[in-house]
Amino acid sequence: MASESVEVDAFPFQSIYTKHPKNFQSNLFTESRQEFTELEKKIVTLVINQVGYISYKGQIEPKQNLKVQVPFIELSKNHYDQVEAAARKMSKKQICYRNEKSKNFTFLTPFPLIRTAHNISGVKVLEVTILTEVVPYLAELGQRYTQYDVDVMLSLTSTYAMRMYEIVSMFHNRGQHTFKYNVEELRNLLNCKPTYRWNDFKTNLLDVAQRELLHKADINLEWVPSRKVGKTITELEFSVKTAHQLAAEAVKQDQQQINKMSINEAVTTAWQLMKGYKLKPWQKDLIISDYSLLETFYRVDSELANGLRTNIKNPTAYLVKSLGMDQKK
Repeated sequence: MASESVEVDAFPFQSIYTKHPKNFQSNLFTESRQEFTELEKKIVTLVINQVGYISYKGQIEPKQNLKVQVPFIELSKNHYDQVEAAARKMSKKQICYRNEKSKNFTFLTPFPLIRTAHNISGVKVLEVTILTEVVPYLAELGQRYTQYDVDVMLSLTSTYAMRMYEIVSMFHNRGQHTFKYNVEELRNLLNCKPTYRWNDFKTNLLDVAQRELLHKADINLEWVPSRKVGKTITELEFSVKTAHQLAAEAVKQDQQQINKMSINEAVTTAWQLMKGYKLKPWQKDLIISDYSLLETFYRVDSELANGLRTNIKNPTAYLVKSLGMDQKK
């Protein structure tokens, strides 16, 4: 990577470790090709957790190396040998930035110096030094950056799921719930094995990422071929919906179905649904005798049934309060 010669402070800027709930990283890093394994990616995630927050707060020092520390306990309770092995390999791994249109590329080793140390509290840590020329590739947030939940990222066990979570989060930050990728470009970003054909790519990368994102991030990721050359799929269009969005759609569909009912059918159905609550007889009578209360009942019942309202310990009490009946006798 061509660069200007700069004087670098012999004592890199160092931050005190605090695990932040959100990660902030440059979109450039999100769309780079990365070679990390699962454990290496978790180390990178926690390093980015520190670097991104420093950048977000505007505390990056120009022309100065950056040093961050990650406690071993954040990575493993007792398998320190695995952390050591991951750190050793990670110090040699490259990331690649390639612009297919301009044919420009950059290869860099982002974490060339990783060593064990002890922080001011005596806790054993991984100390990662990031060279001044590399810092902008990780921390240049600018107008657009990728933000995601760090605990969700650390819960993922597949690097493909981790990478797709970053990519999905990048588009989500832009307010985009659909996006397209050239298949070869996506294969490159996900560090796909060259020997993988389409079925291998779909089964071992896309399907794995889809399952993990659904179960651990409450993200429903779907895709359809958006371009083909002959029988070869060359482009995919992705759509992303959160569990909340899916629940809201289900509530809307329920409402549309209810609107098609006759009043007699709506009342009969409501009587059946009210069996799922501990309502008093007078409350039931009031609901079916007041059309506005009946509409509210259906809406709240649908929201509860579809998981749109979470952490409701007492559905009956919540329903009664939503109907404005909690103050009535």
